[in-house]
Amino acid sequence: MKLGIVAALCVGASALAAGCAPKIGDSCSNSADCSVDGERVCDVAQPGGYCTIAGCDPDSCPDGALCVEWRFMPARTSATWCMEDCRKDGDCRQKAGYRCVHQGPSGTVVYDGETILDPTDAPVLARITDIERRDDKGFCAAVVTSEK
Repeated sequence: MKLGIVAALCVGASALAAGCAPKIGDSCSNSADCSVDGERVCDVAQPGGYCTIAGCDPDSCPDGALCVEWRFMPARTSATWCMEDCRKDGDCRQKAGYRCVHQGPSGTVVYDGETILDPTDAPVLARITDIERRDDKGFCAAVVTSEK
């Protein structure tokens, strides 16, 4: 009888742990917060950390994420990362500064109808590499807004 209770508790704990598994875009302070097996990493350069997978290929990210290629021009500077997918800002961690951005013309990153610029006033370049992506899908990224 005690064995049945212990087994039930173990099954319940496993189900609870699986339900709380970190997903792409979750906050983190180190890579162990994202994955104990090293599959996912914590990008601590992002506000509050950002669970991601580096070096993704098209359509290789887990459900709820898109493979995004950053800095693809020139090609030698590119890097790919799994990013949390979204349709609206509310799908992202807004309190931490994340917004639902979209791929714009020529791979520019667009938020709220405006091209996002880097500190040198050059457009930030990123493109969604997933073949099956829909045009209305974006990805959650930290957006710094300034009052003009």
